[in-house]
Amino acid sequence: MKKRFVSLCLAGLIMVAPASAVFTDISDSRVSQTAAVLDALGIMQGVGGGSFAPGKALTRAQFCKLAVTAMGVTDVSPYASYTIFPDVKHSHWAAPYINAAVRHPELKEKSIIRGYADGSFGPDKIVSYGEVCTMLLRMLGYKEEDVGPFWPADYIAQAQAIGLTDGVTITDARAAVKRGDAAVLLLNALNTDKKGEEGSTLLDKVASSTVKDCILLETGKTHSGLAADAALFYEDGVVDAESPRKTAGTLDSSMIGVYGTIVIGKGSSKVAVGVIPNGNKTEAYEVVNAAADRIVTTNGTLRPDRKTKLYISRDHVMNEYENAWANLQSGDTLTLYYNEYGVLQLMAVLPKTTAGAAHSFVYGLATSRRIPAEYTIIKNGAKIDASKLKKYDVVTLDAANRQAIVSDTRLSGKYQTDSTTYSHPSQVKILGKDFEVSSEAAATFKDIKLNDYITLLFDADGNVAAAYPKKDVSADMQGVVTKIDGEKATVMLTNGLTLRDIKIAEDVKTDVMGRLVTVSQSGDKADLIRRTLSGKTAGSWSVAEGKLGSNAVSSKVRVYEEVLSGAPLNAINVSDIDLTSVPASQIKYTVQDNAGTVTNIVLGDVTGESWIYGIGYGKRDKTDEKEGNSPEYVVLRHWDGAKQEESTFRVLTLPRGLGGVPIAVPRGYSTDESIVNTSLDTLKLTLIDTVKPSAFDGSSGVRTKDGYYELTENIGVYISEQNRFVSLQTAKSNYTSFRVYANKTAENGGKIRVIVAS
Repeated sequence: MKKRFVSLCLAGLIMVAPASAVFTDISDSRVSQTAAVLDALGIMQGVGGGSFAPGKALTRAQFCKLAVTAMGVTDVSPYASYTIFPDVKHSHWAAPYINAAVRHPELKEKSIIRGYADGSFGPDKIVSYGEVCTMLLRMLGYKEEDVGPFWPADYIAQAQAIGLTDGVTITDARAAVKRGDAAVLLLNALNTDKKGEEGSTLLDKVASSTVKDCILLETGKTHSGLAADAALFYEDGVVDAESPRKTAGTLDSSMIGVYGTIVIGKGSSKVAVGVIPNGNKTEAYEVVNAAADRIVTTNGTLRPDRKTKLYISRDHVMNEYENAWANLQSGDTLTLYYNEYGVLQLMAVLPKTTAGAAHSFVYGLATSRRIPAEYTIIKNGAKIDASKLKKYDVVTLDAANRQAIVSDTRLSGKYQTDSTTYSHPSQVKILGKDFEVSSEAAATFKDIKLNDYITLLFDADGNVAAAYPKKDVSADMQGVVTKIDGEKATVMLTNGLTLRDIKIAEDVKTDVMGRLVTVSQSGDKADLIRRTLSGKTAGSWSVAEGKLGSNAVSSKVRVYEEVLSGAPLNAINVSDIDLTSVPASQIKYTVQDNAGTVTNIVLGDVTGESWIYGIGYGKRDKTDEKEGNSPEYVVLRHWDGAKQEESTFRVLTLPRGLGGVPIAVPRGYSTDESIVNTSLDTLKLTLIDTVKPSAFDGSSGVRTKDGYYELTENIGVYISEQNRFVSLQTAKSNYTSFRVYANKTAENGGKIRVIVAS
């Protein structure tokens, strides 16, 4: 049974490109990477000059050569001195391969390719789709009795049934097979079980060995600690950074993240030459934020087991989720890998590469390229017309999809680098964050001096596209502070970049945690100045239509809630919003790009998900009371979905209404007892009803005197007599009376957030 290629749910199919030629004339990424695999295996090369000619039709002679080579027959010299078919003289370039297909001991019984009834072969005739499907099936050991008597229909149907035609769109049996389609068909055949030999593939003919179920994580290009001919793989459940696998040169960056079978080349070196995907399920998500029990993404919330393995390329190590979740950053692309039984094996944040830099250019300059008239222009997830392009936008041309992807992401700061040549750096450091610089982007540094204040321009993939003096090009440096640790902070900018662990000025106050700030740099440290939430796009937000007033909302819009005035901003997912339209009264702040598209929105308490719900107490530390210092704390006992937690927040003054009652505290306040949360306030929950166990609809909802209420996901139950939380199932098995508390009425989107049993 063939293991089929599968696509990433959100990111499109990613195949592999081993250490071989990078063909410059292929716009389809699948064909490009497939061609590179076959090139590395010595099966199918380019046509010279870095070209592959994917649209060129193949002849019968050309495909015969590919088929013979894919069967592992590379020495055809014994078949070069005679003629079998009258139109294929021994002097014909393909004669050795055509003769081998007929006479080679391992090939003749399979009858891979046959001549015509008149005895001719037709070497220069264009090979048809039906002929190619037939040859591939015969290579795998299929005979007419296995397929059916009707040619070519039965052969095409059988090829489709076992996955040989996955990835090609040819439907006419008589259609010419072009080189790009041939590459995909051949690689499919290499990875398909031979007839009656489960687990045995043609791959065994062209490789010395294989290693199954591996993931390429790093190469020497992405990890400076690796040699140029080494790579880091996830193998047998581990990542062995001490003994990385040897490779045939530097494997192409486009293969990073592929889950499949490592191909070990023939010869004395026995090094990895590429990876063929195994068809197991993979998914990719963009991270919004992470916590110990969840990962919020732009497409929903993930709840990984705490023991799930997580690899983050920035750290070059693999750890369990419970020990590594804090290192996830907003904007990370998180890929999930499942085994053949659908069990999650690994989560990985893989390194970004500069592969797309050569296809990007800065708009509005004399050197700018032209955007083809038939291309759709996409900027920050919204379709725009060319009139909304601005000077210094970065445009990436996507030939495969006929799109121009536009980015206005910028970052300003003092230019530092570890490169020996300042005017043509391979790496640049801004605000303590390192960025790789392609050769094309490095050319824009020619007039920039070390320690100058500059602005970096990024393409849509996050690669540095160019640099300019800050006085000529500025950046909107506002964002939300997501972490403060001593003299370092992490800020998620509204343009999508995350500044991680940047050094901050000593006078930065801890009350900027979770708040909107302006980031600037003076000296070697960053200044974080808290901003007020003033200024927004007029109108209500139609979530379904992607419009806020008359302005488009980015499909990648970043959304926050400020549930109480002055509370930290909490990132949420658009899918958390149950409303079809958010009224203007609930919109506090918006950010637009220079085309008018809304890219960031701050809401009020719309979802109810930006609170921590539990049982609240007040506490005063009297140890320093004689000195006039008796700190006060809000203590919140709460259920994290699996167990009880207790969070302590230091405050200036205790809010009213504490004393073992159901409350909520806005997410984002600090539990560091050395930090005073100056604006912390609480929300008192409303008792809806007291019900019996029979009122619950499983763990989904509960029937009350005021109607049906939905239960918050994985809700716990507080046992007042024991001062602890337990699961709902445990509580229903042992108690008969349940007081249910909600944050709002059901009509206003409220849910039952806390249950107290007795």
